[in-house]
Amino acid sequence: MAAVLAATLVACGGSDSADGGATGGGSASGGTSAAGSPVKLMIIAPTGTAGTNYPEMVAAARAAVRGVNARGGIAGHPVVLEHCNEKNDAATAKKCAQQAVDDGVLAVVGEVSGTGGIMPILQNAGIPSIGSAGVSADGSELSSPISYVISPLTFYPAVCPSLLAKAGASHIGLVGYDLSASDRLIRMAEAGGKAVNHPIAPLVRIPITTSDFTPAISQLSRSGADGAVLVVFDQAAYAVIGKAGQQIRTCHAAGTLSPTYLSTLGPAADKLVIATAFPELSQGAQFPEVARMVRELDAEQASGDADAAPALRTTTTSTDAWLSVQIAEKVGNQVSGALTAKNLLAQLGRTKHLDLGGIIPPLDLTATTPIPGAERIFNATLRGARWDSASKSFVPLGTETYNGLDILRHAAS
Repeated sequence: MAAVLAATLVACGGSDSADGGATGGGSASGGTSAAGSPVKLMIIAPTGTAGTNYPEMVAAARAAVRGVNARGGIAGHPVVLEHCNEKNDAATAKKCAQQAVDDGVLAVVGEVSGTGGIMPILQNAGIPSIGSAGVSADGSELSSPISYVISPLTFYPAVCPSLLAKAGASHIGLVGYDLSASDRLIRMAEAGGKAVNHPIAPLVRIPITTSDFTPAISQLSRSGADGAVLVVFDQAAYAVIGKAGQQIRTCHAAGTLSPTYLSTLGPAADKLVIATAFPELSQGAQFPEVARMVRELDAEQASGDADAAPALRTTTTSTDAWLSVQIAEKVGNQVSGALTAKNLLAQLGRTKHLDLGGIIPPLDLTATTPIPGAERIFNATLRGARWDSASKSFVPLGTETYNGLDILRHAAS
């Protein structure tokens, strides 16, 4: 239950529209001068369902593969990208994992599945999963030795107090569910408050069935709180943000809240800040690799891929999928001997100081976290962004970065 709640709270967002995506299929995006035999990458993500969909992730992976092939492939091998649509269905997700095995893919990149069951199948076959969303119900994406998670949104409650203080809050509370499954996230928020000398008070615990958030807002206001960490699902978060209005700043995880819905709240949402794993897509001038990603997405759109359109791109999901392919390329180019999944996995396990152009800090893929059940998060650094109702978008909240693990260590000491 804790895994399901945590997964929902830090899920990567995505598009809610049904886009008609199909399971399977492969494409070698763009031309390539590579002379070797083709290798396959696979992205596993739901598209075209009645639930949450991620067509922008598939498009970002295609765009990244287009760029890889233009550079000569991976170690001289042209790359073919397969998409397996797990359809938000547990049985189909496992079939996708088995398809990756049967098709002999080099790696799974940018996988997102809330159902679980994928990692054990990949692990048994020695196929690495790079850039998983880390939201599976079984928690295996955060603990499997073949999994390399690069989005640290699991740590968002620990970083939110710092972001709220940066935005001007001086008295920080919290609104979270009265479920034991929420306790771990709430403890992270308390640790984050302690680390920046802003103890979390009050802790407003609400039933998951709550529909009227007026009492929660009143409790925060009576305490003098002008900031609040949100440990609630998206619809509850919208309600709290709308009720708090200009009185109380709020903080949640990037990707959890839809810009489309936030736009309906008007200026009331301008007090919202988010913890985000990557720079905003608008920051290409400061981050050349972000600019390159946008150029590759533009090229993918120009090729006829409607899912690469700017309106669908997100800082969280698009960047995660694109970076996952960059990791496969950079580490794959270092493999000695045959370019196989097992050799790539072995090289990943030896890789230190992996430079991804400043989008995230250099990665040490040999160093796991000390958190039981979340050992495979290799990037602990988050940034801040704030909602701007005028532009209907998130804009950077300064240039600071916040290491979630360091915050938790500081609080523990």
